[in-house]
Amino acid sequence: MASVAQMEAHFRRIGDTSMRDLPICNPRLQVEAVGFQSFGPHQLGVMITPWFMNLVLLPGTDAWDGAEQGARCDIDLPAGEYEFTVAHDAALGTSLSASLFSTVTDFPDQATARDTATEVLRLVREPQKTTAPAKRKLTRRALLRGETAHA
Repeated sequence: MASVAQMEAHFRRIGDTSMRDLPICNPRLQVEAVGFQSFGPHQLGVMITPWFMNLVLLPGTDAWDGAEQGARCDIDLPAGEYEFTVAHDAALGTSLSASLFSTVTDFPDQATARDTATEVLRLVREPQKTTAPAKRKLTRRALLRGETAHA
């Protein structure tokens, strides 16, 4: 199970080698892990690189170790259910990611990318507001009047 610092170092190595000077990379961006916090036994945050921005779940358990590479799984976050993709890497172990931006060439600078990542995290960590009417207690009198608990 990788730490946030190990994940940053891993993507920096990739950026300095196989991704270096590729046209899909934004030279105004750098690798940065943003807002990683505990989510149950796991860590949830956003990974910014010059070539993508993903919502990332670093498992704190072995729950996904047996999942196939590239398998999709739904994760319940406070804002709702999100589809993540399972990745197994020799250096990092297992991680799950949900693509936010598959290309980041339109970001003008690191601060804008960081602000976007921070806002995404705020939104996914915020409980989903329901539009269902508030339930009322069903009393005997209300039942005899033909009212329901949802009325």
